[in-house]
Formats: sequence, C-alpha cells, structure tokens
Amino acid sequence: MGKRHPNIPAWQWRTTPESHRNSANLVLQLIAGPLFIVGFLLITSGVFAPSAVNVAIGVVAACAALSLQRRGHSLEA
Repeated sequence: MGKRHPNIPAWQWRTTPESHRNSANLVLQLIAGPLFIVGFLLITSGVFAPSAVNVAIGVVAACAALSLQRRGHSLEA
C-alpha cells in the first residue's frame, strides 16, 4: 500500500501546524472532527436500533462537520 508512519499521533502533531496556518481554520477543524464522529455514531446507532431521528440528526451533524472543514480549508492561502 504505502509507507506507514511508525508513530501516527506524533506525525500528525508535527504536520498540523504546517497545514493549518490560519488559526480560524484550526479552530474549525477542532470543532468539525468531534462533530463528524458524533454524527457517525448517531447514524450507526440509528441504523442498528431503528431510529429515524438519530439517523437524521447524525446526517445533519456529519454534513455540518464536512461544511466546516471545507470552510476552514478555504481560509488557507
């Protein structure tokens, strides 16, 4: 597949400042990450314990997270 990094968290912390120079982008990324995870978990729980409300809220949360990430990346030079 490709060369894997032996310590992914250390690599991520080392490369984040280079790819997120705009502080607003970094803040949006910090909000969007957990929001996407919560959305995914809501979708999953809504599928396995049939709940249209959980699925709907999860889809909205995941879409909002992706929108925030897109907006943040558009702020970069």
